[in-house]
Amino acid sequence: MKKKYAFENIVAETLLIPLYMRAKESGRTDAILRDPEAGRLVERIDYDFSRFDGAKLSAVGCVVRGRYFDDAVRRFIAERRRPVVVNVGCGLDTRYQRIAERGNALFVEMDLPEVIDLRRELLPEPDADRYLAGSLLDTGWMDDLREQYPNSEFIFVIEGVLMYFREEQVWQLLGRLADRFGGGEVWFDVCGPILARSKHLKPDSLRGHEARIRSGIGDGHDIERREPRLTLIEQGIYQRFFPRRWGIGGRLLGLLPGLSKQFSSMLGYRIRE
Repeated sequence: MKKKYAFENIVAETLLIPLYMRAKESGRTDAILRDPEAGRLVERIDYDFSRFDGAKLSAVGCVVRGRYFDDAVRRFIAERRRPVVVNVGCGLDTRYQRIAERGNALFVEMDLPEVIDLRRELLPEPDADRYLAGSLLDTGWMDDLREQYPNSEFIFVIEGVLMYFREEQVWQLLGRLADRFGGGEVWFDVCGPILARSKHLKPDSLRGHEARIRSGIGDGHDIERREPRLTLIEQGIYQRFFPRRWGIGGRLLGLLPGLSKQFSSMLGYRIRE
């Protein structure tokens, strides 16, 4: 039976966008990412998901991003002895369920208390996937992780989140992670300066939504210059992945990486010891 859920936080409601896009994608014969659990979750939520059906670019972007970060997590797990995978602002992400090659990795899902409550109701906590309520801007959850798993190696995935925070808050978060998790990695997506500075441009899935883009990063090396404890692994250009799915305009943008980064990109960093 479907159930209606109300969100106190405007940004929290955006968790429904990637969930729906993953569910839709799973029904395609040429799916970039398969996520049957997302489909089951969508069937339980009473919400007008059709409002996102016209967001064709976000539909591709969400699943490209999900697969990109899944692959980063797979590599990390394969290379590390005691990996801990932390999904910051996890929403209803099902990375734990998607990654069969998780071995001895521990997963941690961190989000606002209302989101964790929703997650526990819809997606009960597996043994190797711990749920943690907190705010991205607080340090208590970071210190708890460091204390609980002192000999572990951490990878943080912050997906579909940072663009809703002001630039100074993003720098603060990255600095706090660097303070505590040397030797680990952090992966996240960003909107670029063009979207951040515009009062009118938004990702197509957010048109008509109150959530605002508050920060933008175009050059991944800017973060290295601002926070020298972070070393860029790569900056992923969305349109270079599965180019046939982007249409002619998207494929052309993929040939202009400098311009593409001004709209959005995906970033991965090593945290220096």
